[in-house]
Amino acid sequence: MTISRLVFQSIKYYWRTNAAVVLGVAVAVAVLSGALLVGDSVRGSLRAMVLERLGRTDQVVLSSGFLGEQLVEKLQKDPESQNFGIAPLIIAQGFVTVQGNGGRAGKVLVYGVDARFWNFHGVSVDAPAGRDVLLSPALSAELRTQPGDTILIAPGTYVESHATASGRRPR
Repeated sequence: MTISRLVFQSIKYYWRTNAAVVLGVAVAVAVLSGALLVGDSVRGSLRAMVLERLGRTDQVVLSSGFLGEQLVEKLQKDPESQNFGIAPLIIAQGFVTVQGNGGRAGKVLVYGVDARFWNFHGVSVDAPAGRDVLLSPALSAELRTQPGDTILIAPGTYVESHATASGRRPR
């Protein structure tokens, strides 16, 4: 009996086992291929979401304390940063309550921005004046706020970060 005849007879005799192995390998390849496609799709979606949230931001300078306005002015005058727009902002974590309706939210990120932030991102917004605030739609819904409600923002136990964002100006 030759080797090829032995292999053929083995395949013929154990055809059910061999068919199960081939089917198992096919299913495994299909599952792994699907997982790779889904993973790549999720990665692409997360990347697009992050880039959308960053807006025009290319670089960020972070500090555990406040960055002075002098640093912003110095960066704007620096010849190496002439191709960059600069928008200072403060990011802190806080607790928000609405007086009157009892709405509350904890671990809320509070952003302190001025008109330079909106100009930097090319967004036309009626900036809040005096003690007015802008709320995200999600936070407004969670707090059940109405225009004119009195909102109390209590700073959290720590300030998460303070940042100055910069990005390339459109050419």
